[in-house]
Amino acid sequence: MRLAADRKRTENRSNLAFGQRLDAMNLKSIIVLLSVACLMATSFAQGMRGMMGNPAANPAILLQREDVRSDLQVTDDQKAKLYDLQQGLAARFMEAGRISADDPEARKKAFENIGKKIVEEVNAILTTTQQTRLKEIAIQLSSFASAAVADVQKSLSITDTQKSKIADLMTAQGKATAAAWEKLRGGEIQFADVQETMKKNQKILNEEIGKILTAAQKAKLKTLSGKPFVPTPEPGTGTGG
Repeated sequence: MRLAADRKRTENRSNLAFGQRLDAMNLKSIIVLLSVACLMATSFAQGMRGMMGNPAANPAILLQREDVRSDLQVTDDQKAKLYDLQQGLAARFMEAGRISADDPEARKKAFENIGKKIVEEVNAILTTTQQTRLKEIAIQLSSFASAAVADVQKSLSITDTQKSKIADLMTAQGKATAAAWEKLRGGEIQFADVQETMKKNQKILNEEIGKILTAAQKAKLKTLSGKPFVPTPEPGTGTGG
């Protein structure tokens, strides 16, 4: 009984410390942390790893950005609802990870289901107009790499041959990114190095997919991106996200 009580106190202290760390984080930090943790923990297929730097694959992640929220004219009420939604993400992913700890495939499926549910919940908060604009901004920021996303491929009438070439590029990029994560886990590099690697990989992917698209498809992609989005420069960089 004493051992059980000691273990319970240890768990309570651990949970309290974790909660205090979450409380200390701002909204943007929480979203970024959860996004990275989710993508790493799911052990997605190589091609899916390549989507990590592609906002078109998950436009909702852009809601962490103040300039995006401003463009969408997100109201204070919507911001409050989005914040409340994000506050519960950690618990949802942690619980799914705990239940499926010994089954990577089940964990992957559980996280994917949570991701789909989150998209539904975010869309329930945003208006139809805001949802459309968010997708436009995501396409702008992803540029040609948007063509790696299924619904965009459909809109662009991407051929099977093009899909195959794009898939090969995604696989190559995914392997390079996965290798960077492994080095991080092994202590060979720092997180900043992973970010830099992903940024370079995404730039190469974007350029290579651009070579695959026809002039007509590029024109259609520009139409899908809507009116120009002007990113707010990040502090100390002079550039937008």
